[in-house]
Parts: sequence; C-alpha cells; structure tokens
Amino acid sequence: MKIISIECVPVSLKFAKPMIMAGGAELASDVVVVKIQTDEGITGICETGGTSPWYMGESQDSMMHNINKVYGPQILLGEDPFKIEQIVARMDRAVRTNYQSKAVIDYCLHDIKGKALNTPVYNLLGGLSNEKIPLCFVMSSDTPEIVAADGEKLLNAGFRSLKLKVGLRSLEEDVEIVAALREAVGDKARIMIDANGGWHYNQALHTLKALEKYDLFLVEQPVPRWDYEGMARLRRKIDIPVFADEAAVELSDLHRLITMDAVDGLFLKIPKAGGLLKSQKWVSIAQSADIMVMCGCMINSGIGAASEAHFLAAIDWMGKVEQESIGPLNLYNRPDTVNPPLTGDLAKKGVHYEGGYLYPPNGPGLGVELDEEVMNALITPGKEATVISL
Repeated sequence: MKIISIECVPVSLKFAKPMIMAGGAELASDVVVVKIQTDEGITGICETGGTSPWYMGESQDSMMHNINKVYGPQILLGEDPFKIEQIVARMDRAVRTNYQSKAVIDYCLHDIKGKALNTPVYNLLGGLSNEKIPLCFVMSSDTPEIVAADGEKLLNAGFRSLKLKVGLRSLEEDVEIVAALREAVGDKARIMIDANGGWHYNQALHTLKALEKYDLFLVEQPVPRWDYEGMARLRRKIDIPVFADEAAVELSDLHRLITMDAVDGLFLKIPKAGGLLKSQKWVSIAQSADIMVMCGCMINSGIGAASEAHFLAAIDWMGKVEQESIGPLNLYNRPDTVNPPLTGDLAKKGVHYEGGYLYPPNGPGLGVELDEEVMNALITPGKEATVISL
C-alpha cells in the first residue's frame, strides 16, 4: 500500500458561544480537514482542531503550507502509510515544532491502518482500557451569575468536574467568579482553573492564596510557559496542585518539569505533542514519575475529537482522572450529543457524549464518517481546498 494523494480543506467552525481565553475572545475554530488517499482505495480522514496561534503557534495557512509543500511531497507521497514511526521522525527532522500539522498526519495514518486491519484505532494503541471516559467541562469566563447558573446546569447534566478560565479579568473578579461557582455546586463537583500563563508570579501567588479556601482541584499553567522556576517556587507556597500545559510540549520539557519538582500534574494536548504516537511516549514519561495527566480540550468537530477519544480509551493511565470535554461539547456549548442529537457537525457518525462521559467510536479506524456537504458549506471564506498527488 502507498499514499497517492493528499487533500486539505480549510474550514471554519463557529462557536455557539465565544470562548474567552488568555488569547482573547475566539469566535470560530479554524481547522483543516485532511484526507490521505492510498492506492488500495482506503482514505484516512481527520481534522486539526482549532489553530489558536497564540497557543499552538500554527494557523490554517501554515498547516496547509507544511502539508502541501513539505510533508506531502518530501515524505508522504509514495510512502507506505503503515510506517507511522518513520514518517513522524522524518516530519520532525524536516520541520521544527509545528506539531499540530504533524499530528493531523499521524491521525490520518492511524485511520488508514485501522481501516486496513478492520479494527478501531484504540486497538492499535493497546486495546480498550477505558470503555467510557469521565469528563471535566471547560467553562468560558463570564459574570459570577452566569458562571454559577452554568455550573448548576452542568452538574445536573452529569459533570462532576468543571474548569474555569481565569487571568483575563482583575484578580478580584476572578476570585468572585470562582466563589460563585463553588457556592452554586457545593461539594458535588471538583473545580479547576486555567490561567493559560496569563499571570506573572506575584499575581499568581496573591490570587491563588485567596482561592485556597474554595478547595480547588488544580490550577493549570498559572505563570508564563517559560517560567519553570516560577512554577516550582509557586508550587511550594500554595495549597493548590499545580499542573503545566503550555510549559509541557517537548518530551524534554516533561523531564525538566519533573526533575525541578515544578508540577503536580500535566496537561496533554494530543496535537501539541504531535499526534497519537508521540502522545503515548509523552504519557509514559509522566507515568514513570507517577504524575497525573489530563487530556486538554481542543476545539474541534466530532471528526477531530475521535482521535482523542481513541487515545483516552486505549491508555489506562488516562482513566485515573476526569478528562476535558473535548470537541463538539465546547464548540457547540452543550453538555452532550444526545439531547437533542447533534446535527450540522463535520461528523455524520461521530463521538458520543452522554451524562458527563465520552464513549469512543468502535468502527474501523477512527470510526467516524465525514459529512462532505457540511464540510463544503463551512469552507473558510476566501480560501479553497488543495490536492497534491503522485
């Protein structure tokens, strides 16, 4: 089997509710749908998830350039799609960082391999360890009243973990929002906060000391991604577990954070790590140090979320704690895909969310089906699909 063509389709997925994060208010998730065609008629399909250049460092244009000008002609076309390890290594040698564009290639190759072997991707990653995955819903920053009301709704929908975005408002406002959420949900839900590196050390210390009384399960990336020393110092002074996200990208980053005793846990974004293959290695390093790992949400459709669902289903270590509300839940601001059934998504047959849990697809490959009509209606204005082939 060999790869004969690669198609990239730039698509914009509008948020049902703007996502307020450290990079500002995001109104849409700009993704790239990728199709890798083989000479045996098997096509691997996935999408990149939202680009957020302030977070991932890539854009639609940069990802399409990398795939069309570098990975495709130099590495993929004519290659055996089963050689995932070799292909990933060659992409890393060809392009520095740019892990999101590398990750979508990894997803598509796993989809091809699973379809060729007539088995779900989770079986390629070790088998089904977690039949259903408990989730933490990621909430957008808002007024205390709205956050409290949303928290009650999510609790009633089955979520037992909630995460708030902080760091965009004043320190006093952030404390008020957390206090309102804790009052609304009582002790029935874990509360986590994510500053996306938006505080400097003194702001983080002051705010987190004020928040200790609200029994927070963790704080994610309280200081800038480069401030490893500040994270380690902060961790020694507060009674809230500290998790790294933006600071934990390369495998060497994990080693540094662990040896500095700077974290209580880590947030894995599968595209941030570079795909399924590299994420397995990523989690193995954390597991060797007995460090908890949560899989952070990417704002993607049911197509993109499928890759994360298979990973969470296969890796036993990921079943130790709730994982984030990946994919359509954040995109469409809803607690499940059942009530009512999800429509208008890129996936005709996508991932299943219900009662605060994620259930992985069980068909061959990623187990999802692309809705071509929806995709064509959502192509990013002013852009068009590209195809390269042998």
